[in-house]
Amino acid sequence: MKYSLVINRNYCDSTCVNDIKTWIGVTDYLKHKLDVRTISVHIYKYSSNDRLLGEKHVTMSNLCDVAYSLSDKILF
Repeated sequence: MKYSLVINRNYCDSTCVNDIKTWIGVTDYLKHKLDVRTISVHIYKYSSNDRLLGEKHVTMSNLCDVAYSLSDKILF
């Protein structure tokens, strides 16, 4: 499994973070590496052969629920 994040910021500024290997890596990024201009995050989950398994749009209102979840089962 691997994950990709698309981070949407103010003024149509977006950043892509690819190849996060674990769910712990995703939650660490959400907890510690987002800046104050972040509006939302799209999380994409891929299989080992790069097939899209699911996607989730995370807003600032549900960010804590996702960042502190123990697994990605609540999303996908």
